[in-house]
Amino acid sequence: MKNSTITNRAKLFLFSFLALFSSALTYAQDSTVVKTTNVTTSTEEWQTNPTYWIIGGVVLIVIVAIVAMSGRKRND
Repeated sequence: MKNSTITNRAKLFLFSFLALFSSALTYAQDSTVVKTTNVTTSTEEWQTNPTYWIIGGVVLIVIVAIVAMSGRKRND
């Protein structure tokens, strides 16, 4: 019975020490120096860029023209 009490007290002491130590570590991480950096990144979706719409339209017109010209019968 006495051995169990010593084990329980040792566990309690170890747990208390670890709790105190971890509390001190987390408190030590709080810093009074505040660093603020404002970084703005602008990401633009490709659908909203008019350059892609213009290039896509030109490519579509060229493809339609090629298909239309290849479908013609030649009079030779």
